[in-house]
Amino acid sequence: MQQRKLVSVTCLALGILAMGCFAEEQEAPASLADLIGESFVNAEGETVGAEALEGKEVIALYFSAVWCPPCRAFTPRLVEAANTLREEGKPFEVIFVSRDRNEEAMLGYMKDYKMPWLAMPFGDAKGQALMQRYGIRGIPSLVIIDGEGNTITTQGRGAIASRGAKAFETWARSE
Repeated sequence: MQQRKLVSVTCLALGILAMGCFAEEQEAPASLADLIGESFVNAEGETVGAEALEGKEVIALYFSAVWCPPCRAFTPRLVEAANTLREEGKPFEVIFVSRDRNEEAMLGYMKDYKMPWLAMPFGDAKGQALMQRYGIRGIPSLVIIDGEGNTITTQGRGAIASRGAKAFETWARSE
């Protein structure tokens, strides 16, 4: 009986490990626009086109909301890293995928935390599709993709938390 339990636990552990190993293997999107859209908003609520992403080699998809305390704790770290990367001229951009309850909360969050990046329009169906694609179960989450929409990592939050802007070096090399 004890041997059978060990086998079951081992199989369960291997199954979980296998899921983890394949979690980042995604079918490549037809295009970046298919994945995240072609229209974004800034903190003032102004519409910005996809040309803002031209030349960006690394794009972080930031799933967050103002009502979430861990998000409010992590956002300043991400803002600092993004500002550092901009100052260094790195081809990096963040796209905020809001999980807020309404557009006013989203825009207020962007302004209050001085988010220097763009957001998917509030309520855009692509945001929910991204959550499903990357298996987002909780926020904050930071998914890193390349300029063509291919997944680099779904563990961007941990990388920023531990390495800050230096995490970019790993992401840029993995392309």
